Amino acid sequence: MSIKDWNYPIMVICKRTGKVYTVGTTKDALDMLLNAWPVAEGKAFLMALQICADVESGHGHPLEARNSFMAAAMEAGVPIETTMVQQH
Repeated sequence: MSIKDWNYPIMVICKRTGKVYTVGTTKDALDMLLNAWPVAEGKAFLMALQICADVESGHGHPLEARNSFMAAAMEAGVPIETTMVQQH
């Protein structure tokens, strides 16, 4: 497990297709924000991009990236489900 992995993944539901994505690392979150996010604006979106990029480059904590990703999802109206079951 990488130090950038999230202990508690987030399930993201695509409203258009109904497909469910598992976001379990900062890299997963950054990829989704850059390539599959329904909006490319908003304070929480921009902050999540910055925080995820910082964590990927070794600055910051994965929990900050996870929290900022959840805030961006709330801002964009992206349905998510969080789990408190720790991955091994």
